[in-house]
Amino acid sequence: MEGEMTQAFAKAYLFEAGGSADEVKRKLASVNPGTMVQAMRAGPAVNAALVEMLAAQTFRAESSGAMLAKKPEIDFLLRFAGTSQIAKAIREQGAVPGKPFFAVTAGRKEIVTPAEYRSAELPRKKLSRSDLTRVERAALLDAQKS
Repeated sequence: MEGEMTQAFAKAYLFEAGGSADEVKRKLASVNPGTMVQAMRAGPAVNAALVEMLAAQTFRAESSGAMLAKKPEIDFLLRFAGTSQIAKAIREQGAVPGKPFFAVTAGRKEIVTPAEYRSAELPRKKLSRSDLTRVERAALLDAQKS
């Protein structure tokens, strides 16, 4: 229904340097068919609740035909980076081979965590003021597109 917040389920995982982002993405996609999977550069601790909010924005935009990019994975990366410029989002937030990274999988149903990734799963906490600012900035990208 229009105006209704799109339900999104998301989980984020932190991997140390030396892991393969592409391998992790393939594994998460194989156990969660039909989901969006993205890898990003590890930075300050990411709250799983923030990831869920940004994923919900992506899915709502997808449902209304108003995504920032053609693919949900890129739309999510843009929202996470807080920019409408794909090159800038990749440069600032994209996973770098050999460096620590986050992997995110999101969908409209519960996410399955592979057993070997359980210890890497990020916690879900109450949104901080900084998290809320990021959610707002990501939502404002929709207005800039119009």
